[in-house]
Amino acid sequence: MHHHLNGKVAIITGGSSGIGRASAIDLAKEGVKVCLIDIKEDKAKDVKAEIEALGSEAMIVDADLSDANRVKNAIQQVIDQWGGKLDIIFANGGINGVLAPIEDLEPEDWDKTINTNLKGTFHTVKYAIPYMKESGGSIIITSSVNGNRIFSSFGMSAYSTSKAGQMAFGKMAALELAQYKIRVNIICPGGQLKPI
Repeated sequence: MHHHLNGKVAIITGGSSGIGRASAIDLAKEGVKVCLIDIKEDKAKDVKAEIEALGSEAMIVDADLSDANRVKNAIQQVIDQWGGKLDIIFANGGINGVLAPIEDLEPEDWDKTINTNLKGTFHTVKYAIPYMKESGGSIIITSSVNGNRIFSSFGMSAYSTSKAGQMAFGKMAALELAQYKIRVNIICPGGQLKPI
């Protein structure tokens, strides 16, 4: 165990599966208290049980990332639960959305993908900042190779746009938040075997 992480508090959106789940387990192994903000509550309960079996603390908050008030309230629940401490934000939650040619893509399907992936990242970071400014911390954003260098996946215009937006947002957040010793990193995974 690396003692520099022991006792820290992390929020992971989309922590019930894939990269989010793996990160939650790895952080718990280092003694980090982990909150899973997710709409897949049954899967999140399984991850919570795994974390607790490792001897760390975990909580689950059901929140739609596209809903500003629900995200704000979710973060407040973490603050209330663990004494105002927040060290790590992993804005990982997202969807592939509807895959369709642009002319066939319904506006509401476009909006759902943008609102979940891009707006959800904004909500998560925005409402975490006040609790991280005093002592610094780390923000990690999951974007995708589809948002910065691979534009050959037919039918993924909304998804790729949301992921490109996360890249720009993350770079601006890094610029703004460096003065508070808040580090912002963006990861851009390619395809994975586990569902997102």
